[in-house]
This record gives sequence, C-alpha cells and structure tokens, in this order.
Amino acid sequence: MKPATHGYRLLYTLLWLGLIGYWLLLSPPAPPDLLGELVALALADSARVDPIAIAVFNLLGVLPTAFLAILLFDTGRPSPWPFAIGAYFLGGIILLPYLAFRDCGAPLDPAPGRFVRVVGSRTAGWILLAIALVLLGFAVVAGSPADFADQLAGSKFIAVMTADLIALTIALQLAADTDRRRRGLPLSPAWQHLPLLGPLLYLGTRPAASD
Repeated sequence: MKPATHGYRLLYTLLWLGLIGYWLLLSPPAPPDLLGELVALALADSARVDPIAIAVFNLLGVLPTAFLAILLFDTGRPSPWPFAIGAYFLGGIILLPYLAFRDCGAPLDPAPGRFVRVVGSRTAGWILLAIALVLLGFAVVAGSPADFADQLAGSKFIAVMTADLIALTIALQLAADTDRRRRGLPLSPAWQHLPLLGPLLYLGTRPAASD
C-alpha cells in the first residue's frame, strides 16, 4: 500500500503557509514582558498564565516527541534529524516544510539505533498518551476559557503557540496515517482518527518492524 503523499504534501504546505501568515499578519502584538510570560509557562505558574495556556505550552513538547517516533525511521533525504529536533524550538515553522518534502518512497530504517528504538517503542507511545491526557485534564479542570481567550488576544507568543499546536495536531494525524501505510498495516480503526490522542494511541499499539 503506497502512502498518499501528494495530497498530504499540499496539506502540509497549506498548514505551513497558514501558520506563517497568522504569525506575521494576524497574531496580536508581543506581550510587554515576554520573558516573564515564558518563565510563567515553563514553571506552570497558573497565577500568571491560564492553565489552558500551560497545557498548550507543554503539549508542544509532546507533539515533537511523537514526530520523533515516526520521522526518525526515515532513510531518505533530507535527513529528518535537524527538523525533528528543531521542532522542539520552532514547532511547525521548521517541521512542516520537512513533512512536505520528505521522501516517503525510501525504505524505513530496518536497523535503527537504540535511541530511535526507544522513542519509537510502544512504551514511549503510551507514556506520551498519558502525559497528553494529564495535560488535557488539567486544562479542562483548572482552565478558564474566558481568561485563556483574553491571553490569546493579548499575547503573540500564546497566540502563535496555540496556532502551532493546531497545525502540528493536524500534521501528526497525516504523518501517522502515512507511517501506517508505509509499514503495510491494516486500515486504522476509528479511534486512531481522534485529534491528538488517536496518533498517540497508534504509537502505543504500533507493531515493531520485526513483528
């Protein structure tokens, strides 16, 4: 079964252009104390930033790790490593172009190194799913949609990272589907189409290459 790459390339490109356009043209101004906001997000200071924003910030660590579990098996050109690692710092700005141009026709690495085996293991997939569920639960229980909306409208960083989360969530769904096709796995069950959680469930149940 061949990956449906051509339509996905267009979708990745549109996601990248949309993210760039939103960042440059539509997002609100930068907050007056950007460094303080970054520190508050990193320290999960819910007195300074809404828990929903904290959850978004931390999910942007979960998503790049999920992409590592998929992309580091690539053997084509360009190498996935700089883009996959760069996603922790620049998100979809750097990752989406790679997804649009990656060589999905090249074989998957039949003998990946230890790091790739660990990050691509089922155990890692279940850990990522558990972290995502905790973060989503924290946002639902402790967050205030009204306060988050105010911060979304008043901070370029929070607005762009939220747009980045949306773009990467869509991209991860496409990348997981491509990975399933490249591995010759059966059609994905309905639960694998859940936004964010579906691809993580896929990683938690994906057979190893040797299975």
